[in-house]
Amino acid sequence: MVTRWIACVACGALLVGCAAKRTKTAAEYFASANDHFRNGAFAAATEEYRELLDQHPFSEFVEEAELRIAHAQYLDGRYAEAIVSLSDFQRRHPTSPHLPLVGYLLGMCYARQMLDADRDQTAAQNAHTYFLTVVRQYPESPFAELARHELARCRQRLAEHELYIAEFYARRGNWKAAEVRIVDLAARYGETEEAARGLLQLARHFRKTGLLDRAELAYRAVTQLRPGSPEAVVAQRALQRLESRTASLRADPVDTLLALNGRTRVDESYETALVPGAQAPQLPSRATGFPVPALGTGFDPFGRGRSYY
Repeated sequence: MVTRWIACVACGALLVGCAAKRTKTAAEYFASANDHFRNGAFAAATEEYRELLDQHPFSEFVEEAELRIAHAQYLDGRYAEAIVSLSDFQRRHPTSPHLPLVGYLLGMCYARQMLDADRDQTAAQNAHTYFLTVVRQYPESPFAELARHELARCRQRLAEHELYIAEFYARRGNWKAAEVRIVDLAARYGETEEAARGLLQLARHFRKTGLLDRAELAYRAVTQLRPGSPEAVVAQRALQRLESRTASLRADPVDTLLALNGRTRVDESYETALVPGAQAPQLPSRATGFPVPALGTGFDPFGRGRSYY
């Protein structure tokens, strides 16, 4: 009888615990999860948020709980899971005011996985795309400035990668392939030191092979892209020793070098999609910002929300 009594007490306690768990309100789940989140207990926070979604799928806390699950995964270093959660959030809440943060976090998930310049740069390209879209479509959001800083870091890494490949070709005597890489580098990432360094190497090669008109174009490109830099000083001195041979000094030297290689300044790798019928965002010019990529059309991955989480 004592054994049965103990078993009954245990079962009663278990039932009481289960009943308490079932009757926990959405606000209580949310408050408890937030406490875990603030204390850095991201696994516990995620469990509480998910319990909230399961028990109260229509509560006022659903949208923020979904976002905080993704944020917790990012902060916990589970970037693949965070990318899935953030992408799901975009699909479920296409007009959410939290979308600037979502785009920034997606960029950061990829930025945290960027590899060295001699490795594959898919993560850097994906991060670049998200940061660029946040900067363009949400210029008034606090996350735009953060994205702008991270965008510069992505562009630096991508420029390093392009110069690494160009120098690889040059060391093996394939200067035509190196020329194409360096000119594309200057067109896409002209604000970087790597672009100026590559153009100086290309200009020296042109001088050695007697292509003085192309050497002048490469030197002029350096002075225009990086005015006041050490590379621009070197280029300016070299130009003073060269007799001008270019037919039109008013033409953009990078555009001219691209044309000589049968190319144009179009960057299709980093398109940003627009909402059908929405006004296109104002884009920076080459004189005031990054080279302007071509814009595509289609679905806006971030919506048009303006406030933030």
